[in-house]
Amino acid sequence: MLHTIENEKLICVIESNGAEIRSLKDKATGEEYIWQIDSAIWGSSSPVLFPAIGKIKEDKVVFNGKEYAMPKHGIVRNNNKLAFEQSGVSRCAFTLSSSVETLKQFPFRFSFTVEFTLIENRLMMKYTIENQDSVPMYFACGGHTAYACPLSEYTKLSDYVIEFPAQINLKADTLGASGLLSHHIRDIKSNEGTLPLSDTLFDEDALIFSNIGCDWIRLRRKNEKKGIVVRFSGYPHLALWSKPFAGFVCIEPWLGLPDSEDESVDLTQKHTYKTIDPDAKFSIVIETEIE
Repeated sequence: MLHTIENEKLICVIESNGAEIRSLKDKATGEEYIWQIDSAIWGSSSPVLFPAIGKIKEDKVVFNGKEYAMPKHGIVRNNNKLAFEQSGVSRCAFTLSSSVETLKQFPFRFSFTVEFTLIENRLMMKYTIENQDSVPMYFACGGHTAYACPLSEYTKLSDYVIEFPAQINLKADTLGASGLLSHHIRDIKSNEGTLPLSDTLFDEDALIFSNIGCDWIRLRRKNEKKGIVVRFSGYPHLALWSKPFAGFVCIEPWLGLPDSEDESVDLTQKHTYKTIDPDAKFSIVIETEIE
């Protein structure tokens, strides 16, 4: 089911199945800022990643000696069991609570809420995770939003750039043939704080920048100064991803990294995961600003 929030500037549509953003439009111009799904290319638009990111080694995690089947990107994506709550015209939230079903995949009692709020020209996506268990909870979380890069016979992906706050020495972790992180690091060329996009940039899958050292980036056409700014304070890692000749770029702030080829399947040994104490809460926000 689709749910809509809006304010005087923006209108946003969210799919209840997985709490995926399907549309974010400027009300004055009608311009769309979210990639519109083409299932022949990619069947998602903005997966919510929790409590894991990327492919899971052996498709399982282990806690206290017990195995739990964990799908790629976790248990919120494509989940139709999220409770919905509307809070006025400009805010709504989706919550996944632990259940008999989730306890087969993730060994903790928890509540996970993703709240969407429109404030002027910004969309705030806030994750709130509550550990309702009696032991520390281990998890990763992140975003995977596909921002539209409209292509035509006159516009190519190479007409777009990613702008960083300052010149950064970009070194990307690489996914191996297994889909897990390898030990191969790639140097990614940038120019005065901008990363030119191209149809070949993602030939080796996503660019994964661990400990990126910044908390915002801008997606824009290379001959323009304004575009879409994604702010991700508190997220140490950032991934960028697209597919050849697709009209989108995913900007993915991550708290935690995908499993590596030599990763332990034991949750307590995943060094990039966050821990929440029993009966404690944790919140983190991804902000999208339309300039």
